[in-house]
Amino acid sequence: MDDVKIGEVFTPLQWAEWLLERWGIYDAWIAGASICDPTAGRGIFALALLRLASLRGECLSPELLSRITLIELRAKHLASFKNDVSQQFAVDFPPSQLVVRDVILDPPSTRFDYLVGNPPWANFTDLPAPYKDELKPYFVAEGLVPDKRKALLGSSRTDVAALVLKVVLGKLLSRHGVGGFYLPLSLFSGDDAHRGFRDYIANHRRFAVEEVCEFSESKVFDGVGTTYCCAKFKMDQMQKFPVRYFRESSGAWVEHRAIPLNAPSDQWRVLADGESDTFDDKIDVALRPEQKPRQGVNTCGANKVFMFDEKPLHLPEEFVFPLVTKDIWKRGAMVPVKWILLPYDRYSGKPLSWQEIEKHPGLCRHLTEAKEELQQRKGTLIRSSIAKGIWWALLGVGRYSFAPYKVIWEAYGKNDFVPLVLGGYAGQVWQANQAMQAFIPCWDEDDANRICADLTHPSIRSLLKQLNGDGKCNWAQPGKLKKVLSFDRPECYQPLLIAEGKTKY
Repeated sequence: MDDVKIGEVFTPLQWAEWLLERWGIYDAWIAGASICDPTAGRGIFALALLRLASLRGECLSPELLSRITLIELRAKHLASFKNDVSQQFAVDFPPSQLVVRDVILDPPSTRFDYLVGNPPWANFTDLPAPYKDELKPYFVAEGLVPDKRKALLGSSRTDVAALVLKVVLGKLLSRHGVGGFYLPLSLFSGDDAHRGFRDYIANHRRFAVEEVCEFSESKVFDGVGTTYCCAKFKMDQMQKFPVRYFRESSGAWVEHRAIPLNAPSDQWRVLADGESDTFDDKIDVALRPEQKPRQGVNTCGANKVFMFDEKPLHLPEEFVFPLVTKDIWKRGAMVPVKWILLPYDRYSGKPLSWQEIEKHPGLCRHLTEAKEELQQRKGTLIRSSIAKGIWWALLGVGRYSFAPYKVIWEAYGKNDFVPLVLGGYAGQVWQANQAMQAFIPCWDEDDANRICADLTHPSIRSLLKQLNGDGKCNWAQPGKLKKVLSFDRPECYQPLLIAEGKTKY
């Protein structure tokens, strides 16, 4: 598998050295500890150890080198590392310490005092199809998804890094061993796709997150859009909260504390020094079951087929709806600047049958011209509709889409929460745009105004900020808002382990 490249993000040398020194890993190695990088890539963490030792006058003895092990899927990376060691330090790195294998499918039996590294940054959906099939049982075995089917649906957003971490922490660390890794921040701030990682169990062994450093200023990894951090893990001890959590501010690390939203496996709230973990007033937004928060319409990559900058005159008006854009919040513009085609029955919320579509020549012609493009869309859910012959379907459309009122807010990449009520425009209801907005459907204007007023509770905005959403793609997405609205409800609580002297939940 030397040609396989999965989520490769290489750590710069200076940041490898920084991590090794921050958590005393270099000093532990010099004092006799064994070190392993289980996803070594080109061996930057090992090179950092050797460079630090060389700069400090340590002899790079065979005994010292024998306590560094690199595991890597791609043999050419380890060959490159061996050559770099020879050229930079004039020593021959022992081949026995360079292990070519897939650490998930075939972990070695050796255990180490410390693990360091930077696991692959990729989602399950990014993997090649054959490799996905191989890994599904491992996602289930490590508790990252409850069953194989879930690995095909929503939980496919689980990071591969979560699986790698669970495997290596549970199988490669000695008792009370320590791990230090660069990671996607979503492992701690992400929604239910990462809940399985936050059971804090790996290979039937408990582990604890002791410290997290969020890089909010430094660009450790050029060209990476993912929000990232580094985290220190300790094996064979219970997870306790709060976790020491550091953020960069004007070149310094400022300490915060992190606790879960409600249940121990929930995403973390990050609290500044002195910031309370409770609120004076309880959040109380009464919603009926059919009013759960929703994302907008998802074309699955076919925006050119379904979305328009001007109202399309060749399509039946009854299937063309005003599309919500940021202009509504920026300029208060309640006149649509975009439109969306929904070939759906507004009463059932289901796609029109082809027989119904054929009754509208303009609609039939428009969809037929785009048939090939629509049939080639990717994604498990849309492929299911296409397989049933409903290739004109979209995602995120149901009866709720045609509710006469929507309490709607910007959900993606924002740092303020401003809900408002949208009714109709020229006889058609507004539609939210994919993940850009989210909404609560309402069938009564008074109910919509009540919900909108309730959503202005200041604690909601505070919780969204504490949940690490500022400016990020999950700022106020439906799943997160549902959790925020359930905050401080007794039925949602599960016992948490809190460090002595702190509030007990």
